[in-house]
Amino acid sequence: MGFLSLALACASASGQTPEEAAASFDNNFLHNVKGQPGVDLSVFAFSNRVLPGTRTVLLRLNRQPLGTRDIEFVAQEGKEDAQPCFTVTALEELGVNIKAFAPLLSMDPTDCTAPLAAIPQTSIAYDHEKNILDLSIPQAALDRKARGLVSADLWDSGKTALWSSYRIGHNQMSVSGGGSNSHSTFASFRNGLNLGEWRVRNNGSFYQSNGESTWDWTDVYAERGIVPLRSWLRLGASSTPGNIFSSSRFRGLQMQSDESMLPDSQRGYAPVVRGIANGNAKVTVRQNGYVVYTTFVPAGPFVIDDLYSTPGGGDLQVEIEELGGRVTRFSQPFSALPLMMREGILSYNFVAGEHRSRFDSERPMMSQFTMAYGLPGGLTGYGGAMVAEGSYQAGALGMALNMETLGAVSSDITGSRSRDDRGKSISGIAARIQYAKSFPGSGTDFTLAGYRYNSAGFRSLDDAVRDRSGPDSDLLRGLSRVNEYQLSLSQRIGTRASVSFNYFGVSYRNAPSTSTFAQLGVSSSIGRVGYSLTYGVNRSPWSRRESTVMFTMNIPLGGSHNGSYAIGRSSGQGTSQDATLSGALTDDYALTYALQAGVTSGSGEGARGYGALGYAGPTGIANVSHAYSKRSSNTNLDVSGAILLDGKGVLLGQSLGETAIIVEAPGASGVEVDSFPGVRTNGDGRALIPYANAYRENRVSLTPNFDDADTTLEHNVQTVVPTRGAIVVARFDTEIGRAMLVVLRNDAGMELPFGAAVFDKDNEQKGIVGPVGRVWLTGLAGANRFTVRWGNDQENQCAFDIEVPAGKSQPEEKSKELTCV
Repeated sequence: MGFLSLALACASASGQTPEEAAASFDNNFLHNVKGQPGVDLSVFAFSNRVLPGTRTVLLRLNRQPLGTRDIEFVAQEGKEDAQPCFTVTALEELGVNIKAFAPLLSMDPTDCTAPLAAIPQTSIAYDHEKNILDLSIPQAALDRKARGLVSADLWDSGKTALWSSYRIGHNQMSVSGGGSNSHSTFASFRNGLNLGEWRVRNNGSFYQSNGESTWDWTDVYAERGIVPLRSWLRLGASSTPGNIFSSSRFRGLQMQSDESMLPDSQRGYAPVVRGIANGNAKVTVRQNGYVVYTTFVPAGPFVIDDLYSTPGGGDLQVEIEELGGRVTRFSQPFSALPLMMREGILSYNFVAGEHRSRFDSERPMMSQFTMAYGLPGGLTGYGGAMVAEGSYQAGALGMALNMETLGAVSSDITGSRSRDDRGKSISGIAARIQYAKSFPGSGTDFTLAGYRYNSAGFRSLDDAVRDRSGPDSDLLRGLSRVNEYQLSLSQRIGTRASVSFNYFGVSYRNAPSTSTFAQLGVSSSIGRVGYSLTYGVNRSPWSRRESTVMFTMNIPLGGSHNGSYAIGRSSGQGTSQDATLSGALTDDYALTYALQAGVTSGSGEGARGYGALGYAGPTGIANVSHAYSKRSSNTNLDVSGAILLDGKGVLLGQSLGETAIIVEAPGASGVEVDSFPGVRTNGDGRALIPYANAYRENRVSLTPNFDDADTTLEHNVQTVVPTRGAIVVARFDTEIGRAMLVVLRNDAGMELPFGAAVFDKDNEQKGIVGPVGRVWLTGLAGANRFTVRWGNDQENQCAFDIEVPAGKSQPEEKSKELTCV
């Protein structure tokens, strides 16, 4: 027995390779009582033998992870291991250009053994220990598609559900020295109805203070995605985008392109890299010394148009390494601005409806259209038009250009025409220019400079509506902006430190001075301790200059605990110091705390303190805090959560984001969901995951170890791809029933042979007999009958029964000896 265990352990540790010879097992080493039949051990001839069946594996295509997939492994003649099954349809979903291979077009759609052989230079390898399936297909055989693309066929619109996310807070303030105390209650609600592709939303709030209360229900709208156009449609309350025209609130119809439907490698701006490979080659793209892209290309011209976007840009170093060893390198500088689009990508927005503002007397009908399109050569064209009741018209036109070594620049001009409350025609323009440049060699990561000029007659739609509201608008009109300035700079110093500078200034008509904000910051670290020093200056047109200097230090204390210290001084506020201790009290970060003590000198405020405790549970989040100072004390209680109603009943959870996931693991209660503190399944085996990424693969993982002896998770990882705003279901198969270690003997009292297979009444294999007749069985409930086979003849099989009492109140048996006859 010891020798056999050692032999099996050594075989398992070695791992199977294509050249591995079959192992030979001598049944004489098995603990067989005289007269006991032997068993065929050829199933163990190779270490990590892959048996036929469905396996949930991590699939990688050309070394790029595609996520977890259920792959069927089938037995093939001449192969010791079962082989992965890929039909023509499956290969097409992976991006294979089926039309380029004539044999694939005529194959049986259900055949999963021949398709891979029809593609030259294709290989497949399965790592049993790591559960990784590597599929290698030449790039020439693949359709050109962006990295990270998730097929629209996998998008899940979710289920019908009615839900409400809420947050309720109560505050009690006590003022020392005979001041008046106060208390207030605030509640906010975000309600939703998911019906097929449609999402109906509504926001509401309630506020009560010292006996007076108000309700406010706003932003009622319905929306849905339009997949063929990669767009979404909204009906109801919304706001226009502010990238070309100033943003305005309105009620009506809005339709715009949805960038979230694009893969990550097509979002934002990145240049197109073009090159020529003289032979089969590996192409590597680096930025700031880091590898950002790797691919294999055949001989000839190649195009890389799916680089991930990086803020501000940065030079790209491209390396072409051919199979013969020849290496070619070149650099491609680029910079980016927010309005820039990738070549061939269109972004648009159309709205039509009733303008909404704080001036209730004026709600003109309006319509607006804007668009931006990526042109060849790093050029982006953008513009738009707007019309509204009251003789308002506006138009905008602009361009952005990646000038490579010279940086990126954008310039646009917007013109408007409107009438005031006296019918007088007003017209004007607004001009804007922006510039960005990255200097990788000097460590300057990103620079943005911007300037905007507004003439006296220029009006946004909100301005024009205000003009028509009457004489009271004259004062506000005098405060319209004339010039706007913006500058942002970041500089690396060595490997740890960085310096940043930000400036924003606005000048107004008839205002005494310019409004400015400037901030200079330095950050670095010593070991694990990080620190920063910040100096800021702020001035409004009607107030004196105010300055603030602040030094902060963050100290990891081990585990999930952190300490910090801050000291700062503000104009007229004295010097303040604060020390903070925070962290988690549980391993799953469900229970958190924060303690703070501080003092301010020179202002009469004296010492102060703060303490907070937070709990994230499966049905919501609760926070309680108390703060005190020389002048007052403040106690706050805050709870938040969500309630959802669907076809299976009511489900409670934490407050929902835009998109959410329902976990369904029937019978598995108290199972924790990884990466979501406090989220675990209820008594029905359901849980609410509050956040998910739309149009992306979301990996849902359950902790396999939970306290329920009567339920077994058949797998603990699922992948879902929800659409925007969807409530999707991640279903986990479970086996309900008792788990038990059974020792099996025949009617002569001898243990059943090692390696015999155990089948249930449906002829589904449930286990394999181990040493001394032991087998581990799960899902036992009530009366259970099993058949054991160790050969093809009738005398090489037997059957046995297990009776498991119903109800968890019965004593739990963990093992049992049975006779198989």
